[in-house]
Amino acid sequence: MSAEGFIADLLASMPTPEARLRACACLAKYSGLTIYLPVEPKKDRRVRAAANMLRNQMAESDSAAAIVERYNVSVRTAQRDVAEARKMSSKNVVSR
Repeated sequence: MSAEGFIADLLASMPTPEARLRACACLAKYSGLTIYLPVEPKKDRRVRAAANMLRNQMAESDSAAAIVERYNVSVRTAQRDVAEARKMSSKNVVSR
């Protein structure tokens, strides 16, 4: 995405004209600078999504298929993500 596209998207998401003006003023301070926005690794998002699906009683095969479709990854990658999500959920179970 280009800087202009980012700015346009950001300003379009502002709810009021005042908010747009404030965002423009803030962006003007960083004019000409390169800014890196931290993002969560894609794998972490997929694993968290798989964990949510499993928590909601979705079958592992259905969870993997949903991961394939939603994140455009291979079936094997989706299966690994679901397996990792299953391991994470078993670590969080408290024995009584």
